[in-house]
This record gives sequence, structure tokens and C-alpha cells, in this order.
Amino acid sequence: MTGHRVARSGGLTGAMLACLLVAPSQAPASSDDKHKKIYGYIEDVRVVELERNMRAKLDTGATTSSIDARKIEKFEKNDEDWVRFTVVNRDADESQEIEEPVTRIVHIKRHGKESQERYVVELDLCIGDRRITEEVSLTNREKWSYPLLVGRNHLAGHVLVDSAIKDTREPSCD
Repeated sequence: MTGHRVARSGGLTGAMLACLLVAPSQAPASSDDKHKKIYGYIEDVRVVELERNMRAKLDTGATTSSIDARKIEKFEKNDEDWVRFTVVNRDADESQEIEEPVTRIVHIKRHGKESQERYVVELDLCIGDRRITEEVSLTNREKWSYPLLVGRNHLAGHVLVDSAIKDTREPSCD
């Protein structure tokens, strides 16, 4: 070093402390956030196409939503790619088959395993009183606790999620 001494201290200097006290600890809420309702990380969500509710995890860490789909079959209808799949109601031991146009196909890279191809469709989900149409990937979720995962693509701009609560309100979209 060229004659400069560096003071070492285990504590914060007055200037450092002032910066910490002034700096916001989180992003400021936008005026639009005042109109959003807060939901828990686990909610009953209505899947409009199925005309029933499903237990869902609202996961801000996931980009895309996914639904527990079985017997997934791609077919062609009116010169477009469609997919037929079965959704299992775990609570009532029932299943329901639906058909939807394929929006796109995603390739999921999995650590130590072969990549997986997933079909993506658009579904209407009713979260509280918010009906949101967005992409949902089809995958077998029987090993996960919840048959429906609602990701940021459904949540962003519509709802706020509090990870400390669950079951805040029933779906009520008309």
C-alpha cells in the first residue's frame, strides 16, 4: 500500500448505518397494488374448463403454471395441433377428460435425467374473484402435494401472495 491506512472495524460506521436506515428494504408498492387482494400460498382455484375447484399452490418462484394431467395424447383437429388429457380429482377419485388446442411445446431439462417434452394449453383459472386466462403446462403431478401449480404467468399483475397464510377465499368468478 502507498501510505494509506485502512481502518478495520467490526461495526458499522455512522455513514453506513445512515444508508441502511434510508434505503428501502423492499420495492415500493405501486398504486395498482392497492387494488390487488392478498391470497395465501395454498388456495382452492376453479379450473373453468373443468367446472370444478382444485387445490393449488400459488408459487411465485415458478414461471409457468402446471396441472396434473394423465393420458396426454396429441391429435390434429381443423389442421391444428390439439391435446386430449385426463385430469384426476384426487379428493373424489374421479377423472375428467378435456381437449384443448396446443399453444406451444416446452422442453424441460432435468438434472441427471432425459429432457421432458410438455404440451402447453391456455386455461381459465378463477382465483378468488379473478378470472385469468394463461398458459398451463400438462404434466403428471401425482408425486406433488397439489394437483395444480399456479405460477407467475397467472399471478403477475393480478394477485399478491402471502406465504404465511392459506385458504383466504373461495373462487367466485361469474
